Amino acid sequence: MIIAELKKKENIVEYILYIRQLLDIMRANNMDISKIDELLVSKFEVSEKEKLKIHNWYLSLIEKMKAEKIEHGGDLKEIKDLIAILNKIHLTLLDDNKEYRHHELYNWAKPNIAEYKKLSKSNSDNEIEICIDAMHALLLLKLQHKSISEETAQAMQTFGALLANLADVYKKLTMNN
Repeated sequence: MIIAELKKKENIVEYILYIRQLLDIMRANNMDISKIDELLVSKFEVSEKEKLKIHNWYLSLIEKMKAEKIEHGGDLKEIKDLIAILNKIHLTLLDDNKEYRHHELYNWAKPNIAEYKKLSKSNSDNEIEICIDAMHALLLLKLQHKSISEETAQAMQTFGALLANLADVYKKLTMNN
């Protein structure tokens, strides 16, 4: 809860990846709040009152997952909406010839996006979603202590740079609203 709120303010891409990671944890623990309390809530060194808030936040996340019928896979509507917003920003930046940095980062990542889309058999045409999917897959591999090739590491670096730029633009746009 506390971490999610901070990530949402500071870096929207990290927030998306963090929520996806939490969804994976909820699913791996069969949406059982007592397991989540043991695995996550108990690790926070905060007051009992704060632990209750955190417990309730995780419980509401489980309830959202059930309401949106994503207990076995998929993103929350909020996450889908955020990815769509990031993609819209991405496309707007690509349409602006003055956005040299974004064009450069995109051109660096573009062949890797196409390759990842092919390898992952993704049906998505949203290149930002593909980058986020790739970064999520990388996090899962790291959690499993699996090694990745130098080529994959370099491709992920291109995705990370593109997404970091988008997160910065998003933050600037939302700070003004």
